[in-house]
Amino acid sequence: MEGKLIKIEPISKKFHNVFRFTRRTAQISLRNGTMYRFLRHVFETGPAVSILPYFYDKKKKEWFIVLVKQYRPAVDAMCLEAPGGLTKKGRNLKKEMARELVEESGIKVKPESIKIVGKQHLATSFCDQVVHLGIVEIKNPHTLAELVNKHHGIINEREFTEIIIVPISRAIKNSNLVTYTLARYQIYDLALRLSKV
Repeated sequence: MEGKLIKIEPISKKFHNVFRFTRRTAQISLRNGTMYRFLRHVFETGPAVSILPYFYDKKKKEWFIVLVKQYRPAVDAMCLEAPGGLTKKGRNLKKEMARELVEESGIKVKPESIKIVGKQHLATSFCDQVVHLGIVEIKNPHTLAELVNKHHGIINEREFTEIIIVPISRAIKNSNLVTYTLARYQIYDLALRLSKV
């Protein structure tokens, strides 16, 4: 089976200069040679980035991750996530990750210290968003203490975030701690990478 897009028609104007709804005409060819055309409505957001900071506590002999906690009206819940946000196609992903990290957590890192580890599509049935994923090791974790219990985020975007530091082992064992699917994937992926170190 093979598929391709035939046509993309906007059915809304862009809002916030980023988002829009489109109607997409697609074509599928089946193994028996039958061709089908069909329509789908798609919510376009453009690309995004997400970065998961982590560090090793020598005293506790344990790996920790740094997440941000914020209220998400779409799901009416407080969510734990890796810092991240929307970007634009063609921008330097590491620079965008570093920017989002400082905006949402106050943590400053050099873009070159970030490792890009993949990408994920979040809702392929109705949304075009692809999230580029990165990790970064915090070399001086003691500097995080002054960032905890402070509000971060960009006020003009109405983002209010708090830093939450969690042992990776706790995040993996407690399945209810992090309910956001992408963040859970990032945590499991990082744990797997660290187990090979």
